[in-house]
Amino acid sequence: MQLPFYFKTVLGIVRYLILISDFNLDEYNMIDMDAKKVLEALSEFNRGEFARGDQIHKKTGLLPETINGSIRVLEKSLMVDNPSYSEKLSPYDFYAVTITEFGRQVLEQFG
Repeated sequence: MQLPFYFKTVLGIVRYLILISDFNLDEYNMIDMDAKKVLEALSEFNRGEFARGDQIHKKTGLLPETINGSIRVLEKSLMVDNPSYSEKLSPYDFYAVTITEFGRQVLEQFG
C-alpha cells in the first residue's frame, strides 16, 4: 500500500523538525569555514537546483580539493544532497549537488 502524497510530506517535515531539534550548534560551529562557504553558495541557487563544482568554485573561489572535502562533510551532515554518487565531473568528486531543506534551515537559524 502506498502512502498518500500529503502523508509523505508530513513525514518529511516531521523528520526535518526532529533533525533541527536534535541539532547541536557546537557541532555546526565545528564545520570548517570552507564548508560553510560552500553551503552559503549552494543556498544562492533556487530550491531543487543542482550546482556543479565549477559553479561552486566561481561563487566561493575555493580550490577543487577544498570543495570536494566540504561536500563530503556537508553530505555526512545531511545538509547537501548528491544524488549521483557514481558520476563525477573531474576535478570534482561529484557531478552536481544541491542544498537540502535541512541545510537551508541550519543556515537560517545558525548561519
